[in-house]
Amino acid sequence: MDYNKYFHHELENDKTVYFILDTKYSSEGEMDKDEDFIRYQWGTDRYGLLHEGSLFIYRKPGKVGIKHQFCFFGAGKIEKIETIDGRHVRGLISKPFHFDTVVWQSEVENYKWEFRERKHKGWAHFFNQYGMNKITKDDFLYIMDMQKGTESSSPMDESEEKLETLYQQKIDDGEFCVEDKKGSIKIRNAAHHALARTVKANYNNRCAITGITTKDFLVASHIEPWAKCKLNRINPRNAICLSSLLDKAFDRGFISFDDNYKLIISNTVKSDDALNMELNKYKGNKLIGKKSILPDKHFLDWHRNNIFK
Repeated sequence: MDYNKYFHHELENDKTVYFILDTKYSSEGEMDKDEDFIRYQWGTDRYGLLHEGSLFIYRKPGKVGIKHQFCFFGAGKIEKIETIDGRHVRGLISKPFHFDTVVWQSEVENYKWEFRERKHKGWAHFFNQYGMNKITKDDFLYIMDMQKGTESSSPMDESEEKLETLYQQKIDDGEFCVEDKKGSIKIRNAAHHALARTVKANYNNRCAITGITTKDFLVASHIEPWAKCKLNRINPRNAICLSSLLDKAFDRGFISFDDNYKLIISNTVKSDDALNMELNKYKGNKLIGKKSILPDKHFLDWHRNNIFK
């Protein structure tokens, strides 16, 4: 989705202020829990700059992020602030915006932030210890531009972004079934975006065979298709992060993977010398990734028996 259109009124408003908010994990028994893209709680005695109408970018700190790096994964607007008690408030979030691909720490290593000078090579103490940083509009726009990927080709509205929040939560909770319902196009669009972002993050924004990291060429490639796998439609282990060429070859059955995660090539490819030469570069290459995120072998077996030519 084009964030410039989605946040048009806020970006055009000179009074809009911009922030980075760290995701937090509330302990059991607290008055309220943060829910990404729904609400965010903070103490006014620690931080009182955030107000209604502010735009923000979510940051996941390195201690909980993949690859031991922090990452940015979404944005939104503080629509309303409610008082919880004398020292705590919660911001209710509107306009949830899920990034096409997460933006890793390594991708902003050389960026010169405007809101604060980074005096050392490391990141210790650069972001506010309370997890809330007021940034400039240019800082905000830079991160928003970094997140663009191929999944943004399908336009989404706020209702679909809210659906995506729901499906992201289901993925995080290990619930992968998506039922067929009315409005299925919107449901499928939102569910696919949630799955794609998760899969790309699992593979560190890198094609699992070629190693390509340019986001415009990365696709979360389903193994057992949407129509065939209601119970696993948003299962990250029913998908692989591939380059656009390998995604197409995989989808059409020109390539597949054996039980050792090695790439195999269909004999039908031999009829196209150029394609045969290109795909054979990767013959026998093994999928790159942690064992915990690699495809379930059940799905690969299904693909070899039903799609592979």
